[in-house]
Amino acid sequence: MQSPNFVPRIDDIRIAYNFINELKSASLNSKVEPLDETLVQQIHSPPQTTLQITDPDDRLSLDLYLATTHSSEDTYTEACAAVSRRFPECKLLSYYRVKKLVEQLSGVSPIVRDMCISSCIGYTGPYVGLSHCPHCGEARYKGQGRKKVSRKQFTTIPLSPQLQAIWRTPEGAASMDYRRACTKAIFEELERNDGVKVSPYKDFFDGSDYLQAVVDGKIADDDMVVLLSIDGAQLYRNKASDCWMYIWVVLDHHPSNRYKVRHVLLGGVIPGPNKPKNLDSFVFTGLYHVAAVQRMGGMHVWNAAEKRLFTSNIFVALGSADGPAMACLNGFVGHHGRVHCRFYCPLIGRHKPGGTHYYPARFKPNNFAVVGCDHDDVDIQNLLAAFTSKDAEKSYNRNLSRVVASRTKTEYLAQRLETGIVKPSIFSGLRKDSILGIPGMFAGDCMHLPALNITDLYIPLWRGAFDCDPTDSKTTWDWAVLKSASAWKAHGQDVVAATPYIPGSFDRPPRNPAEKISSGYKAWEFLLYFFGLGPCLFYNLLPTPYWEQYCKLVRGIRLLLQEEILPGEVREANRLITEASDAFENLYVQRRTDRLHFVRASVHAPSHMPYETVRIGPGIIYSQWTMERIIGFLGMDIRLHSNAFANLTNIALARAQINALMAMFPDFQPKMVTLPRGAVDIGNGYQLRRARDTTARSVTTLEGKAISKYLCECGFSEDEDGTVINENYEPLVTRWARVSLPNGQIARSRWKEDLKSISNLRTARNVKLQLSGKTHFAEVHFYLYKKIGGIEKHFAVGSFYGDPHQGLLQQSSGTYYTVEHFRDIDVRAFDIKCILSVVMMAPDPRYNTVPQNSSCDSRWYLMERPGLKMAACLGWQEDDEDT
Repeated sequence: MQSPNFVPRIDDIRIAYNFINELKSASLNSKVEPLDETLVQQIHSPPQTTLQITDPDDRLSLDLYLATTHSSEDTYTEACAAVSRRFPECKLLSYYRVKKLVEQLSGVSPIVRDMCISSCIGYTGPYVGLSHCPHCGEARYKGQGRKKVSRKQFTTIPLSPQLQAIWRTPEGAASMDYRRACTKAIFEELERNDGVKVSPYKDFFDGSDYLQAVVDGKIADDDMVVLLSIDGAQLYRNKASDCWMYIWVVLDHHPSNRYKVRHVLLGGVIPGPNKPKNLDSFVFTGLYHVAAVQRMGGMHVWNAAEKRLFTSNIFVALGSADGPAMACLNGFVGHHGRVHCRFYCPLIGRHKPGGTHYYPARFKPNNFAVVGCDHDDVDIQNLLAAFTSKDAEKSYNRNLSRVVASRTKTEYLAQRLETGIVKPSIFSGLRKDSILGIPGMFAGDCMHLPALNITDLYIPLWRGAFDCDPTDSKTTWDWAVLKSASAWKAHGQDVVAATPYIPGSFDRPPRNPAEKISSGYKAWEFLLYFFGLGPCLFYNLLPTPYWEQYCKLVRGIRLLLQEEILPGEVREANRLITEASDAFENLYVQRRTDRLHFVRASVHAPSHMPYETVRIGPGIIYSQWTMERIIGFLGMDIRLHSNAFANLTNIALARAQINALMAMFPDFQPKMVTLPRGAVDIGNGYQLRRARDTTARSVTTLEGKAISKYLCECGFSEDEDGTVINENYEPLVTRWARVSLPNGQIARSRWKEDLKSISNLRTARNVKLQLSGKTHFAEVHFYLYKKIGGIEKHFAVGSFYGDPHQGLLQQSSGTYYTVEHFRDIDVRAFDIKCILSVVMMAPDPRYNTVPQNSSCDSRWYLMERPGLKMAACLGWQEDDEDT
């Protein structure tokens, strides 16, 4: 522990501690970060009534403003003019005045601070008195006049008023009770089972670190638990246009609500076009506001459901970011350091003789004697099983003390190398009992890691495009099966061939990697390509040991990307990822020093995912997908391209104010979408949707037998027309083409899809269903709605797929699901509510490349949509383009 008056000698550390010390003494009445008096008053004394808007002209102005949110100012003005022409007595507000009214009612006002014109720093904390940027030397102000006019500014949106707004309706207050109820249920389960968890991990609150924080009294029932997520985005592909943004996710909300745009709270926008040189200086203002609330023991909140004023502290549970941004938040060296791990585990990297980059290779290369990294092999399972977040925190604090005590630059660099710490994290300035701990609060990234980092390792290796040392030779790379242009092109065609069979509900299908992998290939495309299509498309393309290693990795990642993960699945994922990691070093690296660079951080990081699931819940809960979606949502509204950064800032501020306003006044929220024309709600989230036959029609013999069997099993002896149902029954049916499912997908039918060219189709008639406790897959022919004797039956008729090839399923660790399609052979009828989801079933191009015991022409392989439950939580609904 340093003394209170300790002053570090290294500039970067000294500046970091200046920010931290300001946070440690944060106050709402401070001159360091002065706040508007109205905002301070609201935090101390929030309104204790529900929001009322009594003036009809104000209400109409607000309705028009909200209706034109995604349009320009002119659109609002013209709409007001049209209303005024028809109703001259209306006194509608100007655009400026209605925005001021929204700000006043929402209580959300911006905090604006100066920043460097080149985006290097924000003039906050230790930089507040500077007139020039310490990084680039650019002037802070325009001209030399008496009046100081900033050249550029950034905006912070304070968190407190956004949180207070949630509680100002009975519905909003009730929704915030989710965490308490969830926590109570988890503790009851653990008590029933002697401390053993048997239910799935499905939220942050299932994590051991959260539960321990509750036991330790760090989190009270009335507190609010939030997650900070930060990321940068390039607004335009072909020019420098980096823009950074951070958001707050309120974990007290149920997952079905918390990730929707109207429930995500905006934190701040950092204009580009360049990346920040000191990210602390930009997030400081937002964190200062949070720290001030924490220092005063919480803020006052009015609970509209209980008509109760209470004090609520803000517990900052997690910080989420991609690799480069996370290095700025946690103050670590990043993925090429000797101590590289973002979880601060004890694994030490190795570097090549004379090299400076370290690699997290666990197996010691042959004849390797590089001082400082010639340790013996590391058993990753034993290492991580004995590693806890408390261990990481103790080690971090001990090593941080060594770094900050450095007296010279040379000593500092040596300590930085030894410890992996560049500077203390700005989050150290928050109250120690109001965060999850450092580095434990910094979460992994289950978006960039699998979708971008892992794929950027394996695909270049398989293409033979990876860096090769002079002492190595690509001719020995037996895994480089896509090295030739012809093989890469043929593989790309296999990917493209799957596109017509990938349902539209799977969003963007992966483009041809042979043509587009270097042209903005998206994370989602990589996810579908590598973790979805890959186990089939790489079968008998990669040599068997490499394919099996890859499939273990795919299976482990698939399990850990689920929204709900059973404890047994966590253990399975841990075993598979460990085996895949071991096999990677054995197969690819082969204990060769000249291949150490193959072992990137993306080889090590997956090993932490199972342990992180147990510690802080499933990775999807705190992934960057929410941040990416918010950036995309706000970016769509950019219209002033000559000043896109200012435009985006205004859009983000308006969204924060609108969200708060809608939270306090639910009448403003968009009404639930009614049923499409002609649709029938059949309950439990299922809807029959058109097209629909205009008259009853006959069906094929097998379809008729399936219908007859189904109706008999339901207890019917006659149909709705009184016709006896027996072996000679020939039903006449009125077909329906589509069914919408509770998860937002729309299942279609062969009846209508067969009328379209396969080149213009995204097939959505293949479904996953549950019958008698067993999972099946079927191609739906059509859907039916019958009412017999006052009893309604809603069912589908379809051709079933056979069981998967057990040998290949087992060999691929459950990832290569290839089946025979018994089209118009195994035809059955089944209840529509047995359908779980729409899946991809595509013709299998690889099955017959190896002689099989049962070769057949009708072989199909399966892909399910990743993150389907999370998509439903985001409020996603598949477009209903058919009529």
